Amino acid sequence: MSMRGKWNGRRWPAFLRLLLLAAVLFSYAMFQGGFVSWFLFYSFLPFGLYAFLVAMYPLRRAAVSRTVPARRYHAGESIPVMVRIELPWAVPLAALAVAEEGRKHGGAMIAWPFRRHLSCTWLLSLPRGRHQLEAVRLEARDVFGWVNKTASFYAPCTVIVYPRYIEWPSEMVREWFAQGKAARTLAYRRDMAVAAGARGYVPGDKMSWVHWKASARRQELMTKEFDEQRNDDWIVVLDGAASPWFEELVTLAASVSKALMDEGVPVGLIVAGRECSFLAPRRHDGQWQSILLRLAEVDVGGQEPLAHVLAEEANWRTAAGCIIVTSALSAQLAGQLRAMAPKRHIVLYVVNHEWGEDERNWADRLRRSGVYVSRIDPQVLQTVRQGGGDG
Repeated sequence: MSMRGKWNGRRWPAFLRLLLLAAVLFSYAMFQGGFVSWFLFYSFLPFGLYAFLVAMYPLRRAAVSRTVPARRYHAGESIPVMVRIELPWAVPLAALAVAEEGRKHGGAMIAWPFRRHLSCTWLLSLPRGRHQLEAVRLEARDVFGWVNKTASFYAPCTVIVYPRYIEWPSEMVREWFAQGKAARTLAYRRDMAVAAGARGYVPGDKMSWVHWKASARRQELMTKEFDEQRNDDWIVVLDGAASPWFEELVTLAASVSKALMDEGVPVGLIVAGRECSFLAPRRHDGQWQSILLRLAEVDVGGQEPLAHVLAEEANWRTAAGCIIVTSALSAQLAGQLRAMAPKRHIVLYVVNHEWGEDERNWADRLRRSGVYVSRIDPQVLQTVRQGGGDG
């Protein structure tokens, strides 16, 4: 996108400074006389005229556009930014500086551009999140820096930086399914929408299950048979409470989600941040992109304790398993997870440098209840090799 720029209005001060310097040198030559004084004046003239040309140059009439290659960028990756510039005149400026407006990093310097159409590329390193790049600043100057002329150009561009993720060993994923009480048969649910067949009535069957047409044909009471579908959905729960290792938590949530999807498991996401959000479990290819986008935009700052969120949240109740990602283990959270454990797989990852005596006791009780519990040092998630960039 190309937009005209806004000029900073510094042409006249620079012009007046040049006139004052020229007047001083000319007066010195007139009153002093001699070779040296006139040599100084005539030596100044070409540079002064060039600086005057730069001061009068209509930089604000330039056209600037910015493009970022369309691909998936993860936190820590370098993002190439290409800027194309169309100058009003092909004037050999001593230097043309191009920079991101309002950012300390990101920019390029073009020395002695002799063409109207210019382009430059630089690399940006942005944190996880959705970023709006607004304006590009051009700064033209003469040889000695007497004149610095700047103009800003509105060239909007949205860049989404997705969280890092690590390649999770498949052996550890299978361990989630076989740990303690989590090794029980997965929950089943009945599809009540379509009857798969009919069978003889058994005392205790609900009257709503009676298959009246089959009963009329058979001259005896028949009951509908329903397909039983295995519920193999998994939910990843991210604790959005304030934490010094929140970015590591996001990395871990993305990593375990990718590991489950690689095993063919439908994965959903609950983010207990400033606003609790839920992404329903899906198995299709677009689910990974949806999870990454949700994790890219999550903000730290959840006020409600994770134990309360799990107690009030109903979306995980029909799932076959839950993976809880947090940085703090409390008595309330341990109690809630023990209540959840009898009917589903529960995996708890705590990102923290070390545990106290209370945390170790709570973790031991959870393991005896069939919960898979593991503490991960934040440094591991900072130094481990990042998983596929475009995957």
